[in-house]
Amino acid sequence: MNIVQNHQEVYTVHIYGKPIMSGFQMLGVMQVKISTELGAENSIPGVKLLDLFHSVEFLKEFKYDNNHPIYLLKCGLKSLKEFQDFSKNESLEVLKIYEFNDASAIFSAIMTGPIPQIMSMFDEVWPTSPTMLNSDELILTLQGSSEGLMKARKQLIELLGDTFKISVNNNFQGQWDTAPGLPRRRKEVLETAIEMGYYNAPRKCRQRDIADAIGLKQGTVAEHLQIAESLIINAWFNQGRL
Repeated sequence: MNIVQNHQEVYTVHIYGKPIMSGFQMLGVMQVKISTELGAENSIPGVKLLDLFHSVEFLKEFKYDNNHPIYLLKCGLKSLKEFQDFSKNESLEVLKIYEFNDASAIFSAIMTGPIPQIMSMFDEVWPTSPTMLNSDELILTLQGSSEGLMKARKQLIELLGDTFKISVNNNFQGQWDTAPGLPRRRKEVLETAIEMGYYNAPRKCRQRDIADAIGLKQGTVAEHLQIAESLIINAWFNQGRL
């Protein structure tokens, strides 16, 4: 289903959101796409990074330094010499270079621009892949609780103004990165449980129904669900603290 809110069309922002675990109602993914032309019009300092880089990919958020987030970045280089001479500008300060060649570099940096601040300002929201800047657009992919994503969305709207067009696509598929290493069979049991409404309130099926649907014993289903739930809840808690 697509929901479109029309305002004066000065620029376009696309936001896609869907809970990863619709039964648990724990996590969601929101993806925001902002044109670089829009960023320049609104004086977003990060756009100036394109003077030095072909692309900027956010790999990982580390911690805060004097209220500014630190990110691990992978950047496509326009000039190796210019990068080696570069230390900081108004949106980024290089801290440590881990790897580089003629085409790209991986390094940590303090990010002082408003959008990285928004990505990092709420404990219940964190950036995930893909989050990157290229010559066409800035893609922000944020993961977190429904409340946290709403707060981040509000901050982005306040930053970019209120004359825009928003498209919400409820078919956006969240990733399973909150349950790393989930075996195929366990994932199948969990997905079946969600699809059959086991995690709805009230529940729409029993473990016996799930077992019959996929040809397993009830005890095996119970074990798969218990382990999967533990993995996901602990991964969600720990990832939110990174």
